[in-house]
Amino acid sequence: MLHEIVARPSLRLRALQWCNRAVLFASTLFLGEWALFGVFRCPFVVPFVSCQNCPVITCPGQAARMFWGFWGVWLAVVALFGKAFCGWLCPGQLVNRVLALNPFRFGPNPVGAANFRWARYLVLATGLTAWFVLGQPRVDVPIRVGEFWPSAWLTWKHAFPMWDLRLLITLGGLALGLVVLMCWCRFVCPFGAALEVARKFAPLRFYRTEQCNDCDKCRRVCVMRTRPGEENCTNCGDCAESCPTDCIRFGLKGRK
Repeated sequence: MLHEIVARPSLRLRALQWCNRAVLFASTLFLGEWALFGVFRCPFVVPFVSCQNCPVITCPGQAARMFWGFWGVWLAVVALFGKAFCGWLCPGQLVNRVLALNPFRFGPNPVGAANFRWARYLVLATGLTAWFVLGQPRVDVPIRVGEFWPSAWLTWKHAFPMWDLRLLITLGGLALGLVVLMCWCRFVCPFGAALEVARKFAPLRFYRTEQCNDCDKCRRVCVMRTRPGEENCTNCGDCAESCPTDCIRFGLKGRK
C-alpha cells in the first residue's frame, strides 16, 4: 500500500501539484514583466526595492509606490509561510523548473556544488552594502519610455560596470540552471537567501514528525533537493506523499 502511494500520487497530491503550477504560472504572468524590468532596465544596483524613486515610468513596479498594501501582501506571506513565496509566487521558480527539464544537465548535486551554498549570502551581503552603505546608487542612464527591448539595449549600452556585473551574475546564474538543478534558486538568489532567515520563524510549514527514519525519499522528489523544514524548503508540497512512514505534515510550526 505504501509503495503504491509513493509510486502513484493520490488525487489530492496531484491536485496540490497542479494548483502549485497554476499559481506559479499566474504569478509569472502578473509579476513576470516586473521581473524583466528589474533585470534589464532597473537603474539601481538592487532592483525591486526603490520603485518609489525610479524614473522608468513604464515599469509595472510603479504601482508599488501607489499601493503600499502591495508590499503588505508579500510580507504577510513571508511572515506566515516563510519561503512559500519562492515555491508558489516567484517567476524565477517557474523559469528554473523549466530549465530543470533539460535532459543533459548534471545530476542534482554535482561534485563540489554544496561548497557554493554560501554564494547567495555573498550576493545578499553585496546587495545590502550597495543599498545601505553606498545609498542604492543608479548605475545606468535610465531610458524613461520606449519599447522594452530597444530600451533594454540602450540601458545596457549606457550602463556602468556595476550594472553589467549585476546582469552577468543574474543571467549566468539562470543559464547554469541548464546544467545544475535549480542553480539560481539554490546558490545565487539573494532574495531567497533573505527569506531563508524568515523560513526559520514562519509558523506554517511542511515538517517531519518523529516517525521520520531519514530515508531521504522526500529529498529525491524535491526539485530543491531538500527535506521539509530544512534549508531551501519552499513549502511547495511536492514531497507531501513521498514518505513511506507517512511522517510529512503541514501546519503550525513543528520539527522532527
